[in-house]
Amino acid sequence: MSAVQKIADTLEREGQKTLAFFEELTNEQWATQVYSDGDRWTVHHLLAHFTEVEGSIPALIKRIVGGEPGVAEDFDIDRWNARYTMEMSAHDRGYLLAEFAARRAATVAMVRGFSEDDLAASGRHPFLGQAQVKDMLKLMYVHLMQHQRDMRNVLDR
Repeated sequence: MSAVQKIADTLEREGQKTLAFFEELTNEQWATQVYSDGDRWTVHHLLAHFTEVEGSIPALIKRIVGGEPGVAEDFDIDRWNARYTMEMSAHDRGYLLAEFAARRAATVAMVRGFSEDDLAASGRHPFLGQAQVKDMLKLMYVHLMQHQRDMRNVLDR
């Protein structure tokens, strides 16, 4: 199996797991505060964050594959997340679930259209710094898994 196929399949599978996780939550769990520092994100905020990232990171990756350098060196990821997660969190969970699903499907389709050379393209990522596209794509599912682990830990208490 090619690296392109493997990454696309993993993104698709992990996206389905993410949707299943959120769809199984009770109404009360959606308001559960997951993080106590910074913006004190709830489960709802994390779905908004996932949805926002699912739009912004693929757009960044497309630009890098097209030859652009990526984000500016002084890019402030915390400021970005605070602003755009709060904007996205104004939507209800039905919208966020549908939008995440649509955006993840678009990401998977984008990756399926990539070549091995596209995966090797390099640019500046907001969290990873200078990195290859393949590592940026892998972070897209690892990132969700890490936040879901945090949510499960809080919800299981």
